[in-house]
Amino acid sequence: MTNTSPPRVTVGLADAEESDLAVRWAARHAQHIGGTLHLLHAFMWTELDVDTDPIPGMVGSGIRQAAQTLVKEAVAIARAEVPDLEITSEVVDGNAVPVLVAGSTGSEVMVVGGRGLGRLMTLVVGSKSLALAARAHCPVVVVRGHLGEEGPIGVVYDGTTAVALERAADLAAAYDRDLHLILRADTAADAAESIRVEVAERLALRHPGVFVRGVTVAATESAKELIRASEDAALIVVAGEHAKGPDGPISAPRRLVTVLRYAHAPVWIERA
Repeated sequence: MTNTSPPRVTVGLADAEESDLAVRWAARHAQHIGGTLHLLHAFMWTELDVDTDPIPGMVGSGIRQAAQTLVKEAVAIARAEVPDLEITSEVVDGNAVPVLVAGSTGSEVMVVGGRGLGRLMTLVVGSKSLALAARAHCPVVVVRGHLGEEGPIGVVYDGTTAVALERAADLAAAYDRDLHLILRADTAADAAESIRVEVAERLALRHPGVFVRGVTVAATESAKELIRASEDAALIVVAGEHAKGPDGPISAPRRLVTVLRYAHAPVWIERA
């Protein structure tokens, strides 16, 4: 039997302003794709054996109650963005990474705030733990900078990231935006235009309404230059490649970590 359920956009909630931005972006994205919104908060305090009960005589006190309030406020933020959006929510006991990874199952995309993932990356890159972007069962969007009211869908493209290109085209179609290619610094000017034409032809059959607006070659190989080349983008799509150890992927590449740190717009990390 074919599953006709609308796509689910899941947000990992945290007590931070960036999390509010993530909720706003996710609500708009769910509206664009005809999906639903699911708000998920990882309640880590039980793992640390902290007393989460309310203080006797103080209504609304206690860490668990604060978590419930956080979720209610996030629902209100989403409702303000898209009043008729279908929204569900839950608080799950556990540490953030495993809770969000489990929540990514069945989701179209997992959305988190930029600062939260920044701290997470600092802790897990280079360790035995896996970053959320490497472990999630769906793409991950890190919301930072502006929310992309205008501008094209930018995609960091090197000729081998076909999944990122296809996703960027899907998003350009859903958002009614143009597509903009961001190429490595070692790409010659004539080659860059040939790549733009080739990509436009490749996408013409599946995405006839998507226009490949242009192509930008980064000034240097630095990931910061890739970001600077996409400053006007509404969203940046990048392949979520990662380094591999003897037991599988162990860290995100330095370029991806830098993109997450310096991007001016939300970053969509597409799984291979």
